[in-house]
Amino acid sequence: MRVVYRRTFLSLRANVAGVPATRRAFLGAAATVPAWSLPGTTLHHDWTYRSPGIVYPPRATENTLITSAQGENGDRVVGLDPKNGDERWSRAGSVGWQTRRVGARIVVQGADQRTLTGVDPASGAVAWTEAFGDEGETVLRETAVDPDAGTAYAVTGSGVIAVDIASGDRRWRVGGATGYVAGTAETVVLEDDDTLVGLSVANGRERWRHENVGWTRVHESAGHVVGGRRDRVVAWNVETGDVAWWRETGAPLGTIGDRMLLRTQANADGMEIVAVDPDGAVAWRYDVPDSAGVSVAGDALLVFTDGSGELRTVTVVAEGQPRWQDEFDYAFGLVTTSRGELRLPTADGVEARSLSDGLVRWRYETPGRGVYAVERDGRAYVGAESADGDSFELHAVRPPWGGLAAATRWGERNAGVLAALSGLGLVGAAVAGVQRWRARRRVEGHVETVERADHWTTARVENGSVRTEYLDVDESAFRDTCESWAAASDTEGVLALREWGVDPRPWVETAPYAETLEDVHDRERGLRAVSRAADTLARLDRPHGFLRPATVAFTDDGPRLRDIGVGALAADAWPDREDAYAPPEPEPTPAGDVYRLGALTHHALTGQPPERGGFDDTGVDRPVSDDLREVVETALAADPDDRYGTPRRFSEYLSWAAFAQEPW
Repeated sequence: MRVVYRRTFLSLRANVAGVPATRRAFLGAAATVPAWSLPGTTLHHDWTYRSPGIVYPPRATENTLITSAQGENGDRVVGLDPKNGDERWSRAGSVGWQTRRVGARIVVQGADQRTLTGVDPASGAVAWTEAFGDEGETVLRETAVDPDAGTAYAVTGSGVIAVDIASGDRRWRVGGATGYVAGTAETVVLEDDDTLVGLSVANGRERWRHENVGWTRVHESAGHVVGGRRDRVVAWNVETGDVAWWRETGAPLGTIGDRMLLRTQANADGMEIVAVDPDGAVAWRYDVPDSAGVSVAGDALLVFTDGSGELRTVTVVAEGQPRWQDEFDYAFGLVTTSRGELRLPTADGVEARSLSDGLVRWRYETPGRGVYAVERDGRAYVGAESADGDSFELHAVRPPWGGLAAATRWGERNAGVLAALSGLGLVGAAVAGVQRWRARRRVEGHVETVERADHWTTARVENGSVRTEYLDVDESAFRDTCESWAAASDTEGVLALREWGVDPRPWVETAPYAETLEDVHDRERGLRAVSRAADTLARLDRPHGFLRPATVAFTDDGPRLRDIGVGALAADAWPDREDAYAPPEPEPTPAGDVYRLGALTHHALTGQPPERGGFDDTGVDRPVSDDLREVVETALAADPDDRYGTPRRFSEYLSWAAFAQEPW
């Protein structure tokens, strides 16, 4: 369980095995640009291909995208131009493949389920056609294509026939075989009712055989076939048929790298997921509720449980440990992973999250429900329903996988090498730059930056709040600061603290606001906001110590003051930080707040922080009255004893000089 600190109460949010909870991310109806976890990057849409029925995830050749699409008159195999999405060729039929690689020929199973046709991927030209059975007879049940073996395996009603992909010649036939299971360049595994048979790809001669096998699952990366035999789970080596390992119970769920994940019944109320190494050793275990949905996507185990309303809660598990948890409007579709990100279909598109921490990397919005997003040659291909649900769209987009994002991930992968080289001139500077960039990357749920400094970043985030994340602060002192701010949130003029926490780094979230004093260029509006800030400080029982233009927020209810109590935290955590609005003395005091109020007034009048030595209105389009100048200069006095004694006294003098004397 994780404690989420709110303005008036503590909320205990129960999570699976202590997973840190994040909020559901969304952009809203008016948003058009997907969010991204690093600044300076953009998602580009290249083209959209439309079809009457679903378009399956494409495969990429050197210069053609190959996909299968459902049409008004049945399935079609289509070759698309990756530059613009135009159809280069189309043939009636379907295509089967067991690998991501396409190979020298596309093998199309005819719509009549009687012929196989070898098609050139680039042009769609027919290289060969092979017919099976008698005219009008439906004989092809399925076709498995293995480019690594150069072979297509035609599963017919009378056996399995191996066909050379390049020429269309029949290599051999095994009568009685009922299906293709797995294959390598040298060996293919077929099934015959309850028997597994390993055969030579070259000539079809039997290499090994195992009987009484009830079901099978392929573990390609380990070179194994996993099956059920006599109430046991057994893994056989594809090449030799030797037993690699066995276990008493379990059902294969999928694979993560070289590990096979098995689902077992732990007790009456729950299941256990067991990760098994290629030698049969257990790498890790993870308990899930019996009612949970469980699947494997690339490098992660996904656990689906009921969320709030119609949402589903997704927990991402790696190495047997929950990494993060969030709620999504996920009902169906293909979940994929690559480049360290998880891509989930949602009701209005696809959302990509970091596998490690759940931060939003990018999002692509579609007119209808998203179905999948797969990576091919540096692009993401997003499949989605149309707005009316009567057709399907394939979108080619380029997420920000390059540039600064790629440099950051390169720096993460090569941290050891960079550290060894960090003393070498420009390389050392580059290392420092990468480390600094990583430290200052966008906050969780980032939509728009409000303020960025060396030790904190403030941004508007996807749930509508404004979030600040801090670096290099003591967590105990941070908690004390947040409790102080939360206690003051009901004070008139204070911006309410909504939530706060320390995972993945200390953070706060406040009520939303449209702008700060930094954004205001109207002199009167700025001065009234400073006067309001002074009145607010007079109501508090401690100095602020961190006043700057970004702390004066403009809400629908007027100016509000944020960062209550942060001054003491900042003084301890970042004593050497640059602060153009700070008084000469370092510790937060009421007199220090008066100096900062004078500096804010200088900013409201000139658009600039003050220089040491007093007021400077050089270049200001409208002169400042002597009375107002004197108020600012008094507040900015170097000696605290020469300033106004309290923020309330400063507010009284500012109101008199600014609003009783100035002709607005």
